[in-house]
Amino acid sequence: MKGQKVIEVVNLFGEFHSETGSDNVSAFSIWLNRRLKAHPVEVANTGNDNRTLVWLIHRLSKMFRWYAKDILQANGISSIDEYFFLISINKIGTPSKTEVYADTITEINTGTQMMKRMIRAGLIEETADRQDKRVHRVKLTPKGKKTWENFFQQSVSDLKLKAGNLSETEKKELIRLLTYLEKFHTDIYFNDSGLSVEEMIGKHLL
Repeated sequence: MKGQKVIEVVNLFGEFHSETGSDNVSAFSIWLNRRLKAHPVEVANTGNDNRTLVWLIHRLSKMFRWYAKDILQANGISSIDEYFFLISINKIGTPSKTEVYADTITEINTGTQMMKRMIRAGLIEETADRQDKRVHRVKLTPKGKKTWENFFQQSVSDLKLKAGNLSETEKKELIRLLTYLEKFHTDIYFNDSGLSVEEMIGKHLL
């Protein structure tokens, strides 16, 4: 048993060195203390892993929005959803409004109200499509571009805090799993939204 604990400490020191490049024992003790506090030994067993998974993701989403509140307000943005609009438009270039709503998974009525507010705030500019005047395209104004850049820069510390004390290895594994879930549900959202939940289960679950 004692030998196993020594091996465990050695492995942890190797992980510490890989992450930090340091061999300092004092720094390792600080890293180890944070690591142990950040990783509770036991996880509550609810008897339903699916329910726990969804509950945790939903709760984290609310907490992350709370963390971003001050930075959003400082940049004149009402919600994180409006920031996602800026990201989407900046990424696509001059998308139609419908493309922005689809890219950010936003209901049309909600998206329309958000878009109007951001246009009035001078963050987004609206123009008619050259080929089809019925299509309204949008792009970031200089103010919108600056707002996107400011939020991006100011949220660096915020992002570190949101990632907690996960190791680099743990972050990569979590990203891998969440990427799978995101792609799984994106496929359903865009291709099978008309199906019932039971039909979705029959088609997509193994």
